[in-house]
Amino acid sequence: MTTAINPELHRGDGEHIHGLTQIRNAIYHEFRVFWDFTWRDWSASLIPGMMYTTAALRSLTPTPSTSQIASSLACSFCYFLLYIYSFDIANQINGVAEDRINKPDRPLSSGRVSLQGAYIRWYTTTAAHLLVSAALGVLPWGMLWVAITVYTSFCGGDKHWFTKNLVFMSVGSLCLLHASWALVTPLTAREWRWALTLSGVFGVVANVQDMRDVDGDRVAGRRTLPILLGDLNFRRVMVIVIAATPFFCWHLEFFKISHLIVGYCAVGLAISVLYMAFRVYRGLDKTYDHQTYMILTYIYCGCIALPMLFP
Repeated sequence: MTTAINPELHRGDGEHIHGLTQIRNAIYHEFRVFWDFTWRDWSASLIPGMMYTTAALRSLTPTPSTSQIASSLACSFCYFLLYIYSFDIANQINGVAEDRINKPDRPLSSGRVSLQGAYIRWYTTTAAHLLVSAALGVLPWGMLWVAITVYTSFCGGDKHWFTKNLVFMSVGSLCLLHASWALVTPLTAREWRWALTLSGVFGVVANVQDMRDVDGDRVAGRRTLPILLGDLNFRRVMVIVIAATPFFCWHLEFFKISHLIVGYCAVGLAISVLYMAFRVYRGLDKTYDHQTYMILTYIYCGCIALPMLFP
């Protein structure tokens, strides 16, 4: 006996499978777009943010429960994903012309994402970031981050070294540190002083990021310090500034040496800073200068690691 095959049933199954494939591909595409927009900046955003949330958890007495730790870290992860994604989209919308010279692999400069698509993602992620900020009780820091992102990316704040680095990088670091701590427990005078010191130094030293981007910055009409001072003069000035930062931080008692290992780690960080100063002076090419800036972000994470490990 032959059983009739219903063609409509098979067509429905095929359409269902095709629909699932499309959804899977769309999800994969969005993850890939997110990665391509943000991967360069994780060591200056998501990683230090979660590390400082861990430091806040370590400071609590009594020791928080496993569920509180997991919940706080999950909230920190979501918050800083939106934090860096919303900024990177805005920054790259503003920098398509220069990215075609300096970073041609980025989604917009390579043509993998349209400008309209980038704007849709920016509005969506910015709204989500503010909603998450409100839900987690850190809305003032989320609003400040959005404000300086808009100013830097769309209102010309990136055109001068003072606002691009001293203002944006310092205030951005403060937003990161204060939000990541306040996700867990209220800020105290000690956290304010520590974060202000680290953020201020980071904003000054962050001028080294402009060594790698001179050609693109000229196209964008930026007045960064390497352009204003000239490459050699800039490197000489930054070597002196960078070499002085460990002594400046030591004078301000940036680290409370409560444990012998903390002292060893502080010395290690100071040596790392001096090594970075050597790299700034040596400067071989754009790739070398990019690696020098990445070392700065690793040192930034190292500074946060100490209060995480030794609260």
